[in-house]
Amino acid sequence: MALAMSEMLRREFAVRAEAAAYERFRQRELDDRKRRDRENSAERGADDSMDIALAVISVAEADHFRVELDTHDAATVEALQINDAQLVQARARLEKLFAKAHVLPDGRRVFKTEDGTRVFDENGQELRSEQIDPGEIGDERPRWEAAKTVIEENKALEKERADILDYQQKLDEARKRLDAGDMTKGEFDQLRKELKAEMPDAVREVLPEHAKEPAVQADANAAIDIELDIADDMVPTAAAPKPPMPGMPG
Repeated sequence: MALAMSEMLRREFAVRAEAAAYERFRQRELDDRKRRDRENSAERGADDSMDIALAVISVAEADHFRVELDTHDAATVEALQINDAQLVQARARLEKLFAKAHVLPDGRRVFKTEDGTRVFDENGQELRSEQIDPGEIGDERPRWEAAKTVIEENKALEKERADILDYQQKLDEARKRLDAGDMTKGEFDQLRKELKAEMPDAVREVLPEHAKEPAVQADANAAIDIELDIADDMVPTAAAPKPPMPGMPG
């Protein structure tokens, strides 16, 4: 009796063990099938994305991009015109400044600070006292604080002009690529992204959606003229010296 019961339990255990093993096998098969389905789906998605990226853009997309290029090109031309006008005024102020500056034997224009203790050349380099004593520079000469503003304005406008011209070249290259008639969707998306990210602020500010109100811009220009044209001789006053501008010695 006991032997029969033991044999029955052994058989039941074997059946259950076999069922458990089969269930684990079936679950592994199911997991493997799901994994393969995910991999196949990802591959199909990548293939679809690749096909889309390599497809030539539609006529509607090409027309839309051409309008964008025309708009950006017009803004670039306007930004150059504004920059030209500002450069004319800034260079005139620089010439006036240099004409009144103390000149070293090597041709460099130098300026002493409002407090009369330090000397800087036109490149922003401070000169040692053994190179020139601040007392050698007449008090009627323009001081460094005023000169630095004029010099930095010219440098900023020159850089702005170079950036605008570089961007204009990028627009021309994009237009040539578009006119070739075989621009892909991938190129289309990448070019639009790059042209938007690399647009100079001077161009962005004259786009219709970013353009400033004329009165505001006029007021800003007037404020600059007042600050930089501090009388013709730029003679120092009794007022406290202006704080140095960021990135320049003061």
